[in-house]
Amino acid sequence: MEDYTIAVNKIEELQTIKDVQGIEAILERARRTIIGGNNVILVRKKADGGQDVFDTITNETDFDRYREQVMRYL
Repeated sequence: MEDYTIAVNKIEELQTIKDVQGIEAILERARRTIIGGNNVILVRKKADGGQDVFDTITNETDFDRYREQVMRYL
């Protein structure tokens, strides 16, 4: 398995429409990536098609904190 990239723009969009199932699917894949020994990379996609990396999650504790932050808005 390789690192998993999450576009936080997509998470924010799903939060806006309260798509818990969609968020859970993304977060479950991220959890499997962490458990498999790889990293989860958080990026923000820009309008010009580029992306800015702003965080890398490398362990379950950090992932659980991120998950709590995401789910807090639902």
